[in-house]
Amino acid sequence: MSILQNIVDKTRAKLVERKAELTLSQIKISLQGLNLPKSRFKEKLAYKSEAIIAEIKKASPSAGVIAENFDPVQKAKEYELNGASALSILTEEDFFMGSMEHLKKVKKVTSLPILRKDFMIDEYQIYESKLIGADCILLIASILSDKKIEDFINIAKELELDYLIEVHDEAELKRIAHHEGALIGINNRDLKTFEVDLDNSVRLRKLFKEENIFIAESGIKSREDMNYLKLNDIRVFLIGESLMRGDFFKI
Repeated sequence: MSILQNIVDKTRAKLVERKAELTLSQIKISLQGLNLPKSRFKEKLAYKSEAIIAEIKKASPSAGVIAENFDPVQKAKEYELNGASALSILTEEDFFMGSMEHLKKVKKVTSLPILRKDFMIDEYQIYESKLIGADCILLIASILSDKKIEDFINIAKELELDYLIEVHDEAELKRIAHHEGALIGINNRDLKTFEVDLDNSVRLRKLFKEENIFIAESGIKSREDMNYLKLNDIRVFLIGESLMRGDFFKI
């Protein structure tokens, strides 16, 4: 069984617990009373010569613990001060040591829009994302059917959330290319093997002719990597591990 399948299975089990604590109906009622604002996530990335989505995560299956002294609030302030356009916050608990509490705390101290980085497999998580303050959700094509992607996008639109569809190969890119409003993320890390290839973004960018915002994810370790991707018509970057380790600034 792959690590990705393990994560999905664990996510499904955790959802049973969360639904018992707070039902979908209760979340919907709470949202009706909050009148939360429309997302500005996509807006913050558009029409820029370059934009960084700076990621906040304590650990990952590939790298282990990245930040021993993990302070998501301080990291968010640091990212905003150094010019990030948006934030990505891991909320998956078992493999990335994330938490929805991290997102909620960061939301209180930053003006930057936030992507909830998690493994969305149930509509419950989309409503939950809106409730905790996320501006954008992640839809990973390799774990979702075409029907699920369509359904989840419709819910996101209803909740005025932006949505980033993540793909890894040409077949997945073809499956989702017709979603005009989507942010398209190319994961340079194969979620089945966790191997990284920066040129994966370059190859898929050349195949993609639509007008969607195109985002390179994973394996971006330096300004040189960003410049290389920009030469290949990619100007939005989701960067996690190297920023968490403080390997390059200013953004």
